This record gives sequence, C-alpha cells and structure tokens, in this order.
Amino acid sequence: MRTPFLFVSVFVTAALLPAQNLRQGLVEADAVVVARQVGKTPHDDDLTLHRLQVVHTVRGAAGATAITVLDWPKLALHQRPTPRQSRLYCLQDASATATRLGLPVANGPYFKMVGWAGANPLVGAEPAADPAVRFATVLAAAEAGASPTDTATTLCAPALGQDPVLRLEATRYLTERPDLRSKLGGLQWSQLLARATGEIDDVAHKTALAELCGEQRLEGVFDTLLVALGPVDDAEFARTVGRIGRALHGEDATERITTRLSRAANQKDKKALLLALGATSTASALDALLRMDKKDAAVEAALREHRSPAAREAVGTKKK
Repeated sequence: MRTPFLFVSVFVTAALLPAQNLRQGLVEADAVVVARQVGKTPHDDDLTLHRLQVVHTVRGAAGATAITVLDWPKLALHQRPTPRQSRLYCLQDASATATRLGLPVANGPYFKMVGWAGANPLVGAEPAADPAVRFATVLAAAEAGASPTDTATTLCAPALGQDPVLRLEATRYLTERPDLRSKLGGLQWSQLLARATGEIDDVAHKTALAELCGEQRLEGVFDTLLVALGPVDDAEFARTVGRIGRALHGEDATERITTRLSRAANQKDKKALLLALGATSTASALDALLRMDKKDAAVEAALREHRSPAAREAVGTKKK
C-alpha cells in the first residue's frame, strides 16, 4: 500500500507527468506479457479484436499462449497493439466486457490495454534479458510481496543506469515507495545524491533524483542541491529545488538560499537561485525579494514565480 509522498503532494507540475509512465501501467495491470499481434478482426464499427501470441509471461495470463485484446479504435487516446512487433503489454481484465458482448470463450482470455503512455515498449529478441522486461519482473515481484530490501537494491541499479526511460521510472518508483526507500543503505544514498548533483545532460532524471533524495530527507540535501543549480540552465529544476526547500525547511529555506546567493559567482547562478527562492512561495522569500531591485529581470522572474498577490502586485501583474 502506498502512502502520499511529500513532494508530489506539495506540488504537481507538468514536469512530473512524463511521456513515459511504464511503472503505473505495470502496477495497474492484471497481466503483463511480452506478445506480438498475429491477427486483427473487426467486431463491429466500434470494436476491433486483436489476437496476440504470448512470447513471455511476466505475471497474469498463466498458461495462455494466445490472448485477445479489445480495442476501440475511435477513441483517439486509446493504445492499441502494433502488428508484427514483440512488445511488453500491460493488460487489464476485460472478461466481463467479453461476456456482455457474447464473445467466444475459446478466443479468451480477453484483455484491454492500460491507458498509461510508455506502457507498451518494444522488446528485444531475448525478452527475459530485455531491460524493460527485467524492470517489469522486479515490479511484479514487489507488488506480490517480495523482500523490500531485495527490491530496493535491485531498483537502485537502473535508477543510476544508462537507459534514459528506465532510470527515470526506477527513480520515481522508489520515490513513491517509502517502504523501499527505507531499505537503501548509506552508500546507495550517497550515489543517488551524487548523481542528482552531478547530472547535467538528463535534467528530468536530475529532477527526479532530487525529489527522491528530498523525499528521504537526507542530511544536507537542500544545501547540496543549491550548489547543483549552477551547472544546469533549467527553470523546472530550480523550481523543484525551491519547493524541496520549502517542504524541508519552511521559512528557513530563504536564509539558506540568500546565503548561497551572496556567494554566487555569476549571473547564471544568481538567476537560478532567485527562481528557487521565488518557488518556495514563503513569506520570508517574498520579503527578501521585495527588498531587491525589482527592475532586475531575474528578481522579476522570481517574484512571478512566487505567485502571491503581493508578488504579482510588485511586478504589476494581476491574477487571471
């Protein structure tokens, strides 16, 4: 059972809703298999039946060598099977729908695809060795009650790995599972925090790692992330650091940011720190910003980020 976690409950932004959500598909699925489409039959104007050959089973659909996936092609956002490709399928039971429609039992079991983007990745020639399938296998075991220590240790590797999709998925899964996070050791947390501060190319991963380390309330994590603001020019990461500061330190986050601001070596660092300051949305941050030169574009951006009525008034904006 998951519990609400700190930072997603504090802020939900577009950056937290990635194009890939494989982990949600895996968790919500009744069956997870590697399969390829071998047939497609229209049932009526609204429903198409896809026949899939099962190549590898992760969980569910025990013993099934073939399954039928219901597809409503007129639903623009609905995922559907891809011909002649081996893919990982996250499926939900559709037996009740099949019974209501009078579909033959012999062509079952019947499923529909989950709606999460990224939950139908292409799989390599050896399914059991495919990274997405291995990730699915770990999550299946975790959902079935596998040892949290083993699961956490196993997931730490892809979270620090090279696959850009799976490292983001593994990081966010750990963030969502406090029972797993608590099983990671000091060395693993050091590696995760070091990657969060050192990553400069994959900012989405950097942001997710920052949230993971902040969620765990690692000692000194906020001050460490403030140092990490400089090497990347990304507004969303700066916002994330500010929100982490508010969640961990409340009004005291302002002093930490302004102390760092006084030592900033260049305008780029100052801009990022000011944006983080505005993103804390605290009263102390507002007071600090109002004492600064509001003609400075970076200060103005920070006030806009603060979003309070007083901040909007200071930069001459009105709430829509």
